[in-house]
Amino acid sequence: MADRNDKYAEQMALNLHILDKANNFTDWMYDEIKPFLQGNIFEVGSGQGTYSRKIINDFRDNKIILSDIDKKYVSDLKKISIGRVSVFNIDISRKEDFRQINDRIDSAFALNVLEHVDNDVGALNNVYDILSPGGRFVVLVPAHKFLYNRIDKSIGHFRRYTKSELLEKVSITKFKVKKLFYFNFLSIFGWYANGDILKRDVINEGAVGLLNKIVPALRFFEKYILRKKMGISIIVILEK
Repeated sequence: MADRNDKYAEQMALNLHILDKANNFTDWMYDEIKPFLQGNIFEVGSGQGTYSRKIINDFRDNKIILSDIDKKYVSDLKKISIGRVSVFNIDISRKEDFRQINDRIDSAFALNVLEHVDNDVGALNNVYDILSPGGRFVVLVPAHKFLYNRIDKSIGHFRRYTKSELLEKVSITKFKVKKLFYFNFLSIFGWYANGDILKRDVINEGAVGLLNKIVPALRFFEKYILRKKMGISIIVILEK
């Protein structure tokens, strides 16, 4: 992953803090990826531990491995770790960083991580190499190049993905695509308004709060009306 300089780290921390308070929204995202997690679970880019706490609570008999490129986050994550939870300072783009992990990895997930990596294909290969045969890698990335704006730039995004671009990059690896779908349609409008029209560098806390309140309706709309065919993010399930 690209080194986080002070500017990126500050903006990223602010965005993560805003999202961490949106419990309904983060539960929704987590529920979309949870069915694909199994066995020993490795979280890439754990950040402030929003999803780390959820997997620790839900997968009580599983070995959990948390990680982040930021040493401060790693230090904070160690405070919530228990006997079956390990925490490592890992840059997904550095193959040598993965040598710290000695446990079998049955599934891994990275939520809003791959867009921060210059060599994203190399990062995918690094995760592939540590997975057990049949292991899964669940990836969520920002979608739609037309949405790339000053918010993306301020938090160190190299890109937003199209579905075809993501599939093309996966095809360079040995991963098999098991499933791919969109997530969170409504935020497309908020992202565009805040970054392109209002020229903000961070997501709007008020808008996130409103989104958080209407999540139950959004879940129904996306599952049964949109059928996950449009959204601000793409979720792909990869298998070794």
